[in-house]
Amino acid sequence: MTDTTEATLYQRLGEGDGIAAVVDNMYRLILGDETLAPYFSGTRMVDQKRHMALFLAAAAGGPNGYKGLDMRAAHAGRGITDADFDRVIGHAATALADAGVDEATIGQVAGALMPLRSEVTTAD
Repeated sequence: MTDTTEATLYQRLGEGDGIAAVVDNMYRLILGDETLAPYFSGTRMVDQKRHMALFLAAAAGGPNGYKGLDMRAAHAGRGITDADFDRVIGHAATALADAGVDEATIGQVAGALMPLRSEVTTAD
């Protein structure tokens, strides 16, 4: 990961390749989580990982190549709880730490994802 205070968030995450590696590890963790894995039953994980990497790249200030559904439409009817959302954020933080991303940057990524909670969660 880039270690420069003037680097953008996208650069600090390793740009496209770094983000793709983090996303791959994040989904390894998610699919190993018995609470979260069922949400991805029948999902083409190659496509899911690609969409997430493109989404995160755009959210981090990189190129906006994401052409998928908006967050609300993509998660509608899935019954995702606040606890599920928190578990995903936790796995994302672990994947970022595993990639050598510093805590401040991990916090910045989590901060960028937290506003999506209301669009992703649909159950109590």
